[in-house]
Amino acid sequence: METIDRGKLEKAIRHHFHSDGAANGQQGGNAQGTIHFRQLLSALLEKDPKHFRAALERLRSERVPLLVICETLIVPVAEELGRMWCEDQQSFSSVTAASSRLQLLLTSLSEGDGPTFCDEQRPRLLLMRMPSNDHTLGLSVIASVFHEEGWSVDGGPSLQVGNRAYAMARDGGYNVIGISVTVGTTTEEIGAIIRRIRAACPDPSTAILIGGASLSARQVELKAAGADILALDVRQAIQMANALVKRDE
Repeated sequence: METIDRGKLEKAIRHHFHSDGAANGQQGGNAQGTIHFRQLLSALLEKDPKHFRAALERLRSERVPLLVICETLIVPVAEELGRMWCEDQQSFSSVTAASSRLQLLLTSLSEGDGPTFCDEQRPRLLLMRMPSNDHTLGLSVIASVFHEEGWSVDGGPSLQVGNRAYAMARDGGYNVIGISVTVGTTTEEIGAIIRRIRAACPDPSTAILIGGASLSARQVELKAAGADILALDVRQAIQMANALVKRDE
């Protein structure tokens, strides 16, 4: 019953995020309740920071699950900012400033109270990215959502695949090690990284998670290369990782 109720709640929240605020008499930043997609986008692009601060405070006050905020606001807004830049609807400086605010918003919403149980009871995740992957917001989203779901998270956007990451894999005792890949990353490159992690990691039960929006057509070959979990988005990543940990209990 709890899962069904949560699903209904998330569906209602998504509808609220993306419904037209003006249709309900809600204009600009004066709307009460959860902020809408276009309102957040506008607040990020406004030069006056008061609009961004107001949007952040409203999201804080709603106490919506971070996963839902990421799916319905943060990730779509980031994609829209990228589209606006590519189509010359906004300048590079405007998009850069808005993206920085979006990262700040994610960080601020992730600063709430953590899980109440001890660290020893929490599953552990190590996150790293390919050196060619400069789009770090997605990895920040994954790190933040996993933390809110009760995971202990190391690494993240600042940790690139390489000797430091392999050393952490060797010493950390992780349930899952995740790698964020880009469109141009070859299966051979991913396979080589997985082999390096396996060689470094003393626990053969550690699962390797490969994440990226471009993986849907490559699942068979990436599984053959050694990936245990393939996730196209943050919801898939957290659901599959949680299922794996529950199975191993």
